[in-house]
Amino acid sequence: MQPGINIIQQVIIRFKFYKKEEFKYLSHLDIVRILCRALNRAGFNVAYSSGYNPKPKIRFSAPTPLGIESFAEYGEVTLNDNIDGNEFKERINKELNNKMQVVEAKKLSGKTDSFMNEIAVNLYTFALDVASSTKPLLEKFYGSIWEGLIEKSDFMGSIYRYEMLPSKESSNIVFLKIYGYAKIFKEKNNDFFKFNNFYLFLKECLKEYRICIGNVKKEESFALDGNRIKVLQI
Repeated sequence: MQPGINIIQQVIIRFKFYKKEEFKYLSHLDIVRILCRALNRAGFNVAYSSGYNPKPKIRFSAPTPLGIESFAEYGEVTLNDNIDGNEFKERINKELNNKMQVVEAKKLSGKTDSFMNEIAVNLYTFALDVASSTKPLLEKFYGSIWEGLIEKSDFMGSIYRYEMLPSKESSNIVFLKIYGYAKIFKEKNNDFFKFNNFYLFLKECLKEYRICIGNVKKEESFALDGNRIKVLQI
């Protein structure tokens, strides 16, 4: 090494963040711009690719559908700064709106797989407003949702698991939780879960029961561990 030459130590920070309320209407490109500007304002020295058209070394998980709150967004950024996850989280959150904040961050010790390869299942929660329905209609709904609305639909091959849970806050709300496949597994012969198509299908089916879909959010992303899922680690 020649005297006076400094070797820049690069680190990769993986982070998890949310977007909620009106920020759910921002496009994926808008989210990328906001985070890149926040990185700049926070004083991070973001690494760039080489070549004629250098770009910041930052990547994200697949976009969440527009209009859906998400509490499981992921990103990775390469920095020319030797910092840890806690410092990254503290500094960048000061530059972000409280409707989009980093909840976890970690300095990686080595290269990781892409998010597309890691994320196997996404959990979406549909808040169903049953206030306008009647008891006979609700009984019919609860008795037929699995077989009629899901198991016999074209979406069954794209759903890893599904659950129905009552709300603890309101008797007029029930939660439908759909664990949809985010990738294709040859050994499972599954389909990719198409959120927008499923949303339209569910909305149309619920008309018969006078049930409306309220808030929808992506709650979590999972990796597959054998035949079980585990929360994606940062």
